[in-house]
Amino acid sequence: MSTPDVSPDDRFWRQLDVVNAALPPGQRAVAGPRGASPGSAVRPEYAHLADHVLVRADDESRSRALIQQNFADAAPAAVVWPPEQHRGRVRTRRLHVPGRDAHGVAETLQAGGVDAAPVHLVSVAGVNLCPGDEPVPTAAPLRPPLGDRARGAGVTVTVIDTGLVHDYLDHPWLAASPGVPAIPQVGGDVTTLLDEVDADGGIKPYVGHGTFIAGVLRCVAPAADVRVHDGFPYGGAIMEDELGLLLLQILDEHGWPDIISLSAGTRTQDALTLVGLSDFVDELAAHPGTVLVAAAGNDGGTGKFWPAAFADEPVNARGDVVVSVGALREDGTGRACFSNHGSWVKTFAPGERLVNAFTSGTYAYHYPAAGSCRHASPALYAGCTCVAPFSSGDTEKFTGLSAWSGTSFATPVIAGLIAARMSEAGVGSRQAALDVVEGRVPVPDLSGS
Repeated sequence: MSTPDVSPDDRFWRQLDVVNAALPPGQRAVAGPRGASPGSAVRPEYAHLADHVLVRADDESRSRALIQQNFADAAPAAVVWPPEQHRGRVRTRRLHVPGRDAHGVAETLQAGGVDAAPVHLVSVAGVNLCPGDEPVPTAAPLRPPLGDRARGAGVTVTVIDTGLVHDYLDHPWLAASPGVPAIPQVGGDVTTLLDEVDADGGIKPYVGHGTFIAGVLRCVAPAADVRVHDGFPYGGAIMEDELGLLLLQILDEHGWPDIISLSAGTRTQDALTLVGLSDFVDELAAHPGTVLVAAAGNDGGTGKFWPAAFADEPVNARGDVVVSVGALREDGTGRACFSNHGSWVKTFAPGERLVNAFTSGTYAYHYPAAGSCRHASPALYAGCTCVAPFSSGDTEKFTGLSAWSGTSFATPVIAGLIAARMSEAGVGSRQAALDVVEGRVPVPDLSGS
């Protein structure tokens, strides 16, 4: 019997169900662009909140007037986010436009000179086909291997992801190293076992994503001071405006680190910049000691993926404020089939079948097995990660390690290289980032050749 293939669209709709099951009551995510639905000719590219748009605070009154003028039969638009106590911290306002298509409202406001957009969901998960595959249990050596213990000493890295699994300290490269005081324990938001398993006791989707990323980063820069925050509570996703405020709140509380590692993102309506992250990016540009390293996404195309695509925006004119990271295939000879690419992707690192920290337990696979590449026909190379070893409903036992693929995991390789460059060359984060992007720091060859 032939192996059934699963299309990127099928994966999108399945993940959208996961996200909707996790969203707060009264909120619903739908597909964009306009017209995207299961079975339609319009392919889904991103998820956004139904009946909501984002505008700047300065445009709130004008936006409400334009909506009332152009949609007179609709209920008046109301500001529903951010909470009142945070409206002085961010300039973004989420308007509820009941019963109205968010794209149509955004386009009407844009025609009236307002910087408006649907409320996109930023995701570590399959809404954007990220990661590139599902985790696979392994007993293989760490990939990348643990580097020199002094690399990254004195460098602080903030990882915004899904937090740390309850048993993450079972992995010695994440725990403080006895006798090596320069290597601190990875810290941050730790989930409980009850948070990590479903009603049948199986590992939920995307559990371990943040732990895996922290593990890769610490392998490349073992002495870096790494803190992992849980920023994606809705099935591995969060609304863009909520992420923007969360980033600022974390940085207000813990200070601006040398490096922020963010393995999440989204495509957007007409490739517009993320309105909800505008305040954060403005403040990032004003903090010369901090660089954002962001995953380029796993759509296998050239469409811009945000916030990584800020690497190609004017905000980067002050230096490498944002470094966008694509993934190399396992043999290191070219781009991984799932990796986004184009001039806006500034650097590439190994991202296929990396091996690092996971959790222990049983995992049930969610997508049907695929017998061919879902991003290119013919396939770019033999043995790509699209050719999945497991099918929907299969279960496997994990014992603390996994092999996993995606630009999500190439990102901490680059973040670790920047941290190592800072400690070894005594340069700041943006100069170190420039050194990595321009090739003065070699990207590790993990092919074994």
